[in-house]
Amino acid sequence: MNSNNSDNNFHSIFVTHHLYYIPQFVPIAKELIGRKKKILFLLLGLDTPEQNEIARNYMEKEGFSYRFYSETESSINCIFMINGANSFPEININYKYSALVLHGIGTKAGHFTEDKNMYDIRFVEGQFRVDKIIELYPDVKSKLYNVGFAKLDEAFVLTEKDKKGLMKMMGLDLSKRTILYAPTFYPSSIDMMPENFPEYFKDYNIILKPHFFSFTKKKYRKHVRKFNTWSRYDNFYLASVEEFNLVPFMSVADIMVSDESSAIFEFAALNKPVIVNRNVKYRLTYRLFKAKIRKRMDSNMDMFKEVGVPVYDFNELYPAVVYELEHPENKETNRKEICDQIVGTVDGKVSKRIADIMDSLA
Repeated sequence: MNSNNSDNNFHSIFVTHHLYYIPQFVPIAKELIGRKKKILFLLLGLDTPEQNEIARNYMEKEGFSYRFYSETESSINCIFMINGANSFPEININYKYSALVLHGIGTKAGHFTEDKNMYDIRFVEGQFRVDKIIELYPDVKSKLYNVGFAKLDEAFVLTEKDKKGLMKMMGLDLSKRTILYAPTFYPSSIDMMPENFPEYFKDYNIILKPHFFSFTKKKYRKHVRKFNTWSRYDNFYLASVEEFNLVPFMSVADIMVSDESSAIFEFAALNKPVIVNRNVKYRLTYRLFKAKIRKRMDSNMDMFKEVGVPVYDFNELYPAVVYELEHPENKETNRKEICDQIVGTVDGKVSKRIADIMDSLA
């Protein structure tokens, strides 16, 4: 539903900076729609025209009300303005409450910067984060609600029939175990993986779900060339930019291989084994000035890498995958304890808790 609709009054507006922010909002939007609330996805259109068109097509297909933001448009009114980006949106919205639902979890230090406290409400993923925010900012005025990570609610919706259908769509062998390789764009393990990577894992399915920026940033075009080489193998599926939601792929995979992506916590929260590939390539400036790495990555979060088994060389990867699939209980205690703190409760009801809080405030 394009928003040629002249009614500018909504219960909730989801301020959407990028295509890959959408999955975090979808379960909340569906819950609110189920409660007869009027919602709007406000797409800021900051991606390329092609990606903006993907967002448009997705909204049309799913039947969500949406519009692309225009500074010349009259202001929009809502009770809740929900943002998922790192910075507070400077746009023409009249709202009663501003709420933060960050688009990701993980090791980025920016999740705890002071500007996040500009919001009236922060929906937070786990008690660890709540405690850390209060520790850093004892006078924080934002109302902090430990609700969990809404994006993962969708994993509880898919049926076994849905999962088999997805596997068949990807042309993968239902009799094989499935590896989800979900590298981030930087620092990334992609450059350190061989051209014949899928050949080493011929007895397994491989789904590659790259970060959005690997496809869209010119500086990472080498990534795409390598993806296309891997795609020649029968046991390999490359998720396209259109398939921007990681959750369905996490649902069908038996194990994840990632690097510095916050996806390791999302997958581990589903109580599945994770391989943390520490064999990554840093730019020269990062190798020369290691303080830049420490500034980018929050060292306090290193403990959470314990959710998975680290590997430091490609030759270590295959035996680690085999072992973890044969012994999925290996890191189970760590996964449950750590994800309880950093992801919060994972039960498919995060969006319900968020909507309940909104109902109590509206």
